[in-house]
Amino acid sequence: MNTRSHIETDVNRMATADDVRHTLGDIDGVLIAAILSVKPTFRELTDAAIWARGDGDLIAREHHELSAGALAVAEIITRDEDATPEEPG
Repeated sequence: MNTRSHIETDVNRMATADDVRHTLGDIDGVLIAAILSVKPTFRELTDAAIWARGDGDLIAREHHELSAGALAVAEIITRDEDATPEEPG
């Protein structure tokens, strides 16, 4: 079996709820459903997570831009973070 083909196929498969939990941590079911409604691939999900945490330069080093799916997921992730009130410091 060609390992590279297996890896490429794996990242291009549709993301699952388990993928979302594994990539983003403990998040609620509503947010998972919102993310999965975009029908992101595993790569789009991981790209969006990287972008949302402010590490977009890692994606740029691979010489690819965020896909529409990854942008949509990143927007959902950051919208949820923006809506979470910060605790007084």
